[in-house]
Amino acid sequence: MPPDATETKRRLLKAAIDEFATYGLAGARVDRIAEQASANKRSIYMHFGAKEELFDRVVGDCMAELAAAVVVDAGDLPRYAGALFEQLEGRPHVRRLHLWAGLERQQPVEAEVVEYRRNVAAIAAAQEAGTVRSDIPAVELLAMVVALVISWDTASWSLKALGDDSFAGRKAAVQAAVEGMVRP
Repeated sequence: MPPDATETKRRLLKAAIDEFATYGLAGARVDRIAEQASANKRSIYMHFGAKEELFDRVVGDCMAELAAAVVVDAGDLPRYAGALFEQLEGRPHVRRLHLWAGLERQQPVEAEVVEYRRNVAAIAAAQEAGTVRSDIPAVELLAMVVALVISWDTASWSLKALGDDSFAGRKAAVQAAVEGMVRP
């Protein structure tokens, strides 16, 4: 009977998260992932396919895990933004994977699309109910909320040098900005 591959796959995914978050898709090396996971490169291709497929799997899994931890409350998008901000603060690898995916993998990841579709539908329903502004399409409004949440990550280091680097200060600023943006 062949050995159970579950543990090897778990180790490979953990190593792939670290590798892709650090180096992105282009800079990541399959041999480093295999070495970190105490596995061989062949097992990566056998279980996950090409490096791009492994990257998509890692991004999709991390985004689905984040979506499960922070369920959108379209009636209180500032609270959602604050909760998302908190979760990303504790998961810097997810922030980095999100940024790398936007730069290097300019195509949808199905697991992420499923979560976004659910969130966009909730925001559209809140817009129809009149609790969220309706002059901005729901998908664009969600994109703006997410952009505000990660705005500090995408700001230049020179700009960051001038700002409040405290967690509480940045979270409060994000929530206030979202509040002002979504109010009907």
